[in-house]
Amino acid sequence: MENKEITVDIIKKLPKCDLHRHLDGSIRISTILELAKEQNVTLPTDEYEKLSELILKDKNCTSLVNFLEAFHYTLRVLQKAYAITRVFYEICEDAYRDGLKYLEIRFSPILHIEEGLSLSEVMLAVTKGLALAELKLSIKARIIVCGMRHMPPQICKDLAEIAWRYKSSGVCGFDLAGPEKGFSSVLFKEAFQIIRNKGINCTIHSGEDSDYRSVSDSIHHCGAHRIGHGIAIQQSPELLNFMVDRRIPIECCITSNHQIKGIATLSDHPIRKYFDSGAMVVICCDNCTMSNVTSSHEFKVAIDTFKFTVEEVIRLVDYSFASTFLEAPLKNLLRRESVIEAIQIFKDSGYDLSGLLRNKDYYLEGPGIDIEEIVNGVKLPNLNLLVTNQNTLPKVTLEMLEKFPKSDVHCTFDGSVSVNQMWKEVQLLLEQNPKYFHRVGIEIGSDQSEFQSILQAGNNQGLAKNIMNLLLQSREQIQRGFLDIIQDAIKDNVKYIEITFRPFSHCKENLTYRQALEVFLESKKSIQNQYRDQIEISLILNSSSDYDSPIETFTLVNLLLEHKTDFVGFGIFGSEPIPQDHIKEYTEIFSLLKVNNIKLVQFAGRSDIGSIFSTIHIAGASRLSGCFQAHKLPKVLTYLSNYQIPIEISLTDRLKLSTADLSFTTPIRHLLDNNVPVVICSFKNSMYPLTRSQMLFEIVKNSQLDIRHVIRLLKNSFSYSFRDHHSRFKSTTKFNEYLHSLNLKHYLL
Repeated sequence: MENKEITVDIIKKLPKCDLHRHLDGSIRISTILELAKEQNVTLPTDEYEKLSELILKDKNCTSLVNFLEAFHYTLRVLQKAYAITRVFYEICEDAYRDGLKYLEIRFSPILHIEEGLSLSEVMLAVTKGLALAELKLSIKARIIVCGMRHMPPQICKDLAEIAWRYKSSGVCGFDLAGPEKGFSSVLFKEAFQIIRNKGINCTIHSGEDSDYRSVSDSIHHCGAHRIGHGIAIQQSPELLNFMVDRRIPIECCITSNHQIKGIATLSDHPIRKYFDSGAMVVICCDNCTMSNVTSSHEFKVAIDTFKFTVEEVIRLVDYSFASTFLEAPLKNLLRRESVIEAIQIFKDSGYDLSGLLRNKDYYLEGPGIDIEEIVNGVKLPNLNLLVTNQNTLPKVTLEMLEKFPKSDVHCTFDGSVSVNQMWKEVQLLLEQNPKYFHRVGIEIGSDQSEFQSILQAGNNQGLAKNIMNLLLQSREQIQRGFLDIIQDAIKDNVKYIEITFRPFSHCKENLTYRQALEVFLESKKSIQNQYRDQIEISLILNSSSDYDSPIETFTLVNLLLEHKTDFVGFGIFGSEPIPQDHIKEYTEIFSLLKVNNIKLVQFAGRSDIGSIFSTIHIAGASRLSGCFQAHKLPKVLTYLSNYQIPIEISLTDRLKLSTADLSFTTPIRHLLDNNVPVVICSFKNSMYPLTRSQMLFEIVKNSQLDIRHVIRLLKNSFSYSFRDHHSRFKSTTKFNEYLHSLNLKHYLL
């Protein structure tokens, strides 16, 4: 039935989770009174109604300061270990009764040591409460440790240390709470360095009582994976788009924000604006006691105030589970099960589900659900598991791979012009100057096959790179090379391509780096118009850590900013990652990229693991290239998997050399088996005698992949491009449609 009211009773039945709920702000009033009596704590009153008037802020809150006064009473009874354990358990019990399947409770241990408890004793008490809840209730719970902005940075650092020490006991993340004005998150960089190095999840209160720059600092300087409140994000469309593209969830606490006067009215909350922009918004309670709310209440407020439809409510449910700090396998299962359950509840209650069918691509792409089957009443197998038979999987063939639509997100301009085109350039140069190559110390014979063997032999890649680069020094060579790369990609059924370009590589003759870039951009515009219906072209400006100093890289970043609309990102590549002891020299470069929300891809992890974390957290890379050593440390694989950080890789000589110890498997298979998003790229494909399809077929054989792996690899290349979120979604939808035409759609589930 269309326009049927979504009632509180229905909302209570829906599977929900709350990712922003404070321990000291969600204690029952009755429990405060009982604990006070047990501990001989004097309260202003021992009457339930009168104490409620002091603590509840749903009717008479005048400001954030007034709101925070209530914590004086709750914290007074939370200085004993047994009290902390009890309250944690009761919060989980209240959540369970409200239909929650998962809950993240945050608190600051430092606020519970006034009567002699140590930080470790506080943590033991809260982890005991978690264990009791999961033992006695059908709910999953986790702990977020909060640092406090108004306290000295050293205390925040101590709390960061305690957070990672209790990671195996239920701590899933770290937060920074308290007043934002005058206490920038940047001041606590040592604490967040610990959090980053230990692979701890991070959510930060930002944009609640300050401007959007507080949110930007939390993301770019502290590595926040989620943002708490984020009201101020609406001040910067560019920041909002960045968060949409990076899938950084926003924990929205509508009632709480209204009560502290962060918004004038409920309808002024930006949740609808964020949602319509494609942001992952999560409905949260903040402080259930002070705000006098439940998750069901907050959903009802959002639905009634912002007119969320049935389909949108189900998407809100999905966003919440997709944003949890759970490990990836459990998160994905809980997400899928909760969406299926929510759909079934609405279906059984007679609600109109046509909106789900109109947005079916989202559910196939996100939680991996075939909406048509569920809405049309197809019975799911036991445990909602997809039944597959290994013997019935279609065999992967080269012919099959050649027909698949492809995306190539790392095609190096001066390493991807075909051998045939390069040979033509050689002939043109020799006609003009027979001694052209002699002057640069290179011997090139008269036979094309011999020329090809020089480029693709693998034993002298330096010479091959020099030759390829020499053939792209004039305006005409760049134009012809660009056209050849695109025509070659189209032959291999590439539908989307990102070409990396380093202007300094094309200044050996008469062009300046600015002129080289101008020719490159002109070529792209012309060729894109010519082949608009066959391929989409995007550009990445890049520097070389081997040849470009930090000053030269800074020059290139500023050049990109001059042409910001022409590029989708910036890249830093080299034979080795930027050494960790040199990475500080790039601080200004990384800051410039972050401030302007420029996506970065960077080479990391060739021979060390530390460069992987520094590239993610210090450089702020959106995609990693290489990561050959990631398999050596399980926590790295877990981190890459949990946050779906894509790895550019292929079966290159460099990969083979760097992973010779993996006799039992291959790094590509190892990454795939750990649910890390692997993106197969062509890189400098002219150095290999294989097309993209042939290289992928070699990977299939080498890594013993089946059709399901192949589909994941191909789809990843569309999903993790540097285009905006909406463009990526369109391209993955087209890919899904192709699979559907081959009756392969169920391999996406």
